[in-house]
Amino acid sequence: MVAPLTDAEIKRRIDAVNAHPTLRAAARALGLKPSTLGHFVESLKAQRQAPPEMPEIAPPSPAEIRDVNFWRNKAKKAEEQAATSEHVLREMAGVFQRPLSLPEWVLPGSGETGRAVGLVHLSDLHCGEVVRPEETGGINAYNPEIFRRRFRRMIDASIRILPRWSSDCDLKGVVVALNGDLVSGDIHAELRETNALTSHEQVALVTDEAAAGLRKLADTFGAVLVTVTPGNHGRTTEKTHAKRMAALSYDVMIGNILAREFASDPRITVNCASGADIVFPLFGWSVLQTHGDSMGTGGGMGFAGPELPIVRGGKKIKLSGFATGEHYDIILTAHYHTSSNPGTVLANGSMVGYSEYALRIRGLPEPPQQWLALIHEKWGLRERVPVVLEDPARPKRARIRVPAGMSVS
Repeated sequence: MVAPLTDAEIKRRIDAVNAHPTLRAAARALGLKPSTLGHFVESLKAQRQAPPEMPEIAPPSPAEIRDVNFWRNKAKKAEEQAATSEHVLREMAGVFQRPLSLPEWVLPGSGETGRAVGLVHLSDLHCGEVVRPEETGGINAYNPEIFRRRFRRMIDASIRILPRWSSDCDLKGVVVALNGDLVSGDIHAELRETNALTSHEQVALVTDEAAAGLRKLADTFGAVLVTVTPGNHGRTTEKTHAKRMAALSYDVMIGNILAREFASDPRITVNCASGADIVFPLFGWSVLQTHGDSMGTGGGMGFAGPELPIVRGGKKIKLSGFATGEHYDIILTAHYHTSSNPGTVLANGSMVGYSEYALRIRGLPEPPQQWLALIHEKWGLRERVPVVLEDPARPKRARIRVPAGMSVS
C-alpha cells in the first residue's frame, strides 16, 4: 500500500513544477519518473488543485461595467492603434512616396492669397499604339505621328489658355502631372502584335516629346514641377505587381530619365512616385495623384459607365486618407479614358482616344482630351477644361460596295 504524501512532499513537488519549464525537467530535479510526477499532477487536477500558481484574471471593476466613458476611451485608443498600423502597412507597401523635392513657389505663402499655378494633366498617352479607323467606324485613328501632333497641341493650348485664366492673379509656374500609361506597352498579345513601336522605342519617343514640351513650358512660365506615377500599361511584368510597382514601370523610367535630363536646370523639378500614388502640396492644398487602376473599384457598369467607379474611387481614396490623418483636397486620376469632374476629382480622358477595345465594349465615344486647370491659392481648383486634341469631324465611314443593278435609293 502506497503511503500518502506529506504536506511537505506535496509542496516540494508543486514548487518543482512551478520552477521548471517541463514536467520531465521537474521530475529529473525531484528524482522521480516523469510518469510518476504526471500522475501526481493529474490527481491534483482531479481534486481541482492547480499545481502551478496561475495568475488570476481580475474581474471588471464597477467603473468598467457602468462607466460609458471607459469604453469610449478604450474604443478611441483602439482606433488610434488601427490608424497607426494602417499607416505602417501603407508605407511598407509603397503607397507613401519617397521624400519630394519641391520648389518654393508651390509651398504655402506668408499671407499672399493671389498666387496660382497651372495644372497640365497628361495620362493614357498610349504612345506606340495603333488605332485603325476602319476598325473604329471611322471615329478615330492613332499612331506615333498622331501622338506627336496631339501632345504638342496640348502643350501649345496650355501656353495659350493659362495666361488668360491667370490675368487676375500671380501665376508662379506650371505643374505637369504625368499620370501613367504614357506608353502602350506590351502587356497584351494584341498590343505586341499591332504596336508600331517596341516598348523601349515608346519610352524614347515619349521622353523626347516630354522633354521638349517641358522646356517650352519653362521658357514661357519660368518654372515647372513634374510629378510622375505609374500606370498599368507601363508595367514590365505580365501581371500588375503591388510590390515594386514603380520600379517595374516604364512610366517611372521616363520620369527618372527626365529627372536626369533636367538635373542642371533649376526651372524644372521632377518627382517620381515610389509606389502607386504621389502626394504633393500646392500652396495650402493637398493633391493626390494616382493612375486609377489600383483604386479597387473595378470597371464601369450599366448606363453610367466609368462614372460610378470614378466617384467610388474618389470616395475610397478620401476615406483611406482620413484613417491615417491625411486629407486630400484635389485628386488626379486617369485609367478609364473618361473625362470627369465629380467634386474635386479630375479624372482624365486619354490622348489615344476611341479605340477598337472601346468599340467592342460599346463605350461611349469620347474625343482625345486632357485636363487643363488653374489652382488658386485662395480658391483651390478654380478653372478647368478638357482640352480636345482633334478638331471635330464627321466619322469617315467605310464605303460599302453594292452589286450592280441594286437600287440604293
